[in-house]
Amino acid sequence: MEKHNIAIVGLGRVGTVFLEKVLRSDGVLIIKSVCEPADTAGKKMALAHGIPIGCIDDIIKSGVDVDVIFDFTGDEQVAELLRGKLEESGNNYTQVAQKRIARLIWSLIADDDYLPEVEATKYQSYADMLLSQQK
Repeated sequence: MEKHNIAIVGLGRVGTVFLEKVLRSDGVLIIKSVCEPADTAGKKMALAHGIPIGCIDDIIKSGVDVDVIFDFTGDEQVAELLRGKLEESGNNYTQVAQKRIARLIWSLIADDDYLPEVEATKYQSYADMLLSQQK
């Protein structure tokens, strides 16, 4: 199976759970770097596993060594900043994962665990999302 190098931006509640699941998964996703300025449980976990901690610019400097950047900051401006910096660097290979891609990855690696965003199963989250779009 092909391995994919990832970076994670934002190790708050959701990012930390995602990090934990990736660390416990079958090794298809390789965490190359994380970005978290605050002293969170996720940052401590990354340090304990020897994962490099850096800033957004450090991740961008990784170039094509990172396939996908997962943004768990919850701030759309961060995703825009990441995309802009990738474009400025000439890197048209690395992708910033959209939230729905992160949810898809989550559903593939998390079994029937609760999604941290809404504390519901992936099926309940999907139903909630559909209902909110009908309003």
